[in-house]
Amino acid sequence: MAVTKLWSVTQRLGQVIDYATNPEKTNANIKRQYTETQYQALADVLSYAKDEEKTEKEFYVDGINCSPFIAREQFITVKEHFQKEDGIQAYHGYISFKETDISPEMAQHIGMEFANEVWGKRFQVVVTTHLNTKHLHCHFVINSISFVDGKHLWGDEKAWFKFRKTADRICEKYGLYYNPTPNRSKQSEYLTMKEKAGIPTRYSVAKEAIDYAIDHSKTLSEFQYALKEMGYSYNLSPQRKYWTVTPKGYNKPIRLKNLGEDYTNERIIKRIKDNRERWDSLEPFQKQEYKPRQYSMQTRGQKLQKKGGLYGLYLYYCYRLGYLSKYKKQNNARLHYLLKEDLMKLDKITDEVRLLGRENISTDEQLFSYKASAMEQMKTLAADRTLLRKRTRTNITDEELSKAKDEIASINKKLKTLRKEVKLCDSIAERSKVMTKNIEQIHAEEEKLQRKEKSRNEQRW
Repeated sequence: MAVTKLWSVTQRLGQVIDYATNPEKTNANIKRQYTETQYQALADVLSYAKDEEKTEKEFYVDGINCSPFIAREQFITVKEHFQKEDGIQAYHGYISFKETDISPEMAQHIGMEFANEVWGKRFQVVVTTHLNTKHLHCHFVINSISFVDGKHLWGDEKAWFKFRKTADRICEKYGLYYNPTPNRSKQSEYLTMKEKAGIPTRYSVAKEAIDYAIDHSKTLSEFQYALKEMGYSYNLSPQRKYWTVTPKGYNKPIRLKNLGEDYTNERIIKRIKDNRERWDSLEPFQKQEYKPRQYSMQTRGQKLQKKGGLYGLYLYYCYRLGYLSKYKKQNNARLHYLLKEDLMKLDKITDEVRLLGRENISTDEQLFSYKASAMEQMKTLAADRTLLRKRTRTNITDEELSKAKDEIASINKKLKTLRKEVKLCDSIAERSKVMTKNIEQIHAEEEKLQRKEKSRNEQRW
């Protein structure tokens, strides 16, 4: 099983679910000192935890030191009693089970035992079990203020990383899975998974840059110069225990020894020395006769650049990133420093390119027109969903109820797609300006290098 980090509830959680009932219908005459946004946030998170579609009509809903059906009012009563209505309203977390054959009753029982041991002595807790996913999971909504002494949830009571021992002990008690030696370095695991999937990371790009710099250097000075040419700053002082490099655009340096055994201080010096010995053993370079070009063929990049419009801009940018097919594989180490950060955003850029190509969008006007159309569709679908939800609360047959829920699920799926596309439209509008600026700067630097190369050749001959 796994215990997630608790997150605080301070504002409206509209992205979780729409609040099903109007808060003005319950104790509307009671004057509150807290804001409507805070009140709604607490209502939303409790409504989400007790969602009927996930808990089988609240069959798996329990409260500790409170009634789950009026928990919101009881939470707020405690806050008012201790005059602490401001700030964080509650904490929301969950515990998930690895097993797929565990019964909902057992999951709810374990969730209650876990919540009682961690928070039950001082706090009000709503515990629910959600059945809508492959792996059952319990949700916890904990009041931020203790009903015993009015103190905030703090210390070990919100130290999610310490809950693992409690969860493991309870899992072992009931014969469930738990990991006795968990990997605590989640970031390393995440980056390793990305690298295995072939997705560039700042570490994999740094590796390629260092390998390239070593392969083209015979001395440490040449190695430093090669790193500088690729936009890297570095600290390779002999007095430093660990050498570091910092990619352009980043503030946090990377320790080279963290990239692997081949990147420690001693190993890099050895690799440069071996490289020098290999070069010295080669035959002297024979100067070849210079033959000026008679003509130049149009490259694929030039053809894409002529396409124009937003779609053409994105295609050309992907070409420069090396993620449109070329005659040879793109060397990320040689990639311009302005483009390296976008290697980490390829999935998002790919979705944006597909949207532009599918809808044949070339101008800003077409983009915003499509966004307006998508938002209008969302309003229509949301209205249809509201009618269906109202219908499910009436006296209808099980067959009609099942059909209505299927229609609601279909509408939710369409709304999810449309929301994603509206966000993509906003992202395209913002990213296209950055792309244009980057390409202009890259072309200016390339033209400058070409002039230098031409001048150098003229002096040579």
